[in-house]
Amino acid sequence: MNDGAGESGWISWTSDSWGDLPPQSRDSVRRTMIERHRERGALAAVVHVRVYADGVEPYVSFTEECTLGPDADREEIAAVVERARLALADWS
Repeated sequence: MNDGAGESGWISWTSDSWGDLPPQSRDSVRRTMIERHRERGALAAVVHVRVYADGVEPYVSFTEECTLGPDADREEIAAVVERARLALADWS
């Protein structure tokens, strides 16, 4: 997470790890997470890529909160995977 203080990159915080943060940072992270959740909308699917020394293993999974499921149209799932691919290609 970039807190807007001119830092680059990101740090992932879950609600379980908020206790490790100072109170002012905890409030800032919580507000940012809520804002981002509202902006990005509902979760469509979870795209995973496991990277090994000699290969990769991409796959898509669906949780109860996902708007798509294993029975979704293959083109819809492919579109989600393409969005993930583009996001990874732009990730730094």
